[in-house]
Amino acid sequence: MPRENARLKRRPPLTVKASRWWPAILGLAAVVAGFAALMARLEVTQEGLRLSALRDEQRDLEERNRRLRLEVAELGSHERLRAIAAQDGLGPPAAGHVTTMP
Repeated sequence: MPRENARLKRRPPLTVKASRWWPAILGLAAVVAGFAALMARLEVTQEGLRLSALRDEQRDLEERNRRLRLEVAELGSHERLRAIAAQDGLGPPAAGHVTTMP
C-alpha cells in the first residue's frame, strides 16, 4: 500500500489568490468618504461663522435702530419744537388771523 500512495499524485490545496484590487478599492473608498466628511464639516463650520457674523450684524443694526428711534423722538418732542419756534419768533397766531375754509 505504501507504494500505491506514492504513485498517487497529491493535488495542491485549492486556494483563491487574493485580488490586489480589493484593498486598493476599499482604501480609495475610505479616502473618498473621509474627504467627503471633511468637506461637509468644513461647510458646516463656514456656515456657522457666517451665521455668527449675521447675528452680530443684526444685533448692531437693532442697536442703531433703537438709537435712531430715540433721536427721532427727541427731535420731534413738543418741548423742543416750542423752544425752536420761540427762538425764531414763532408762536400761536393772534386772534382774528385764523380763517377756516368751507
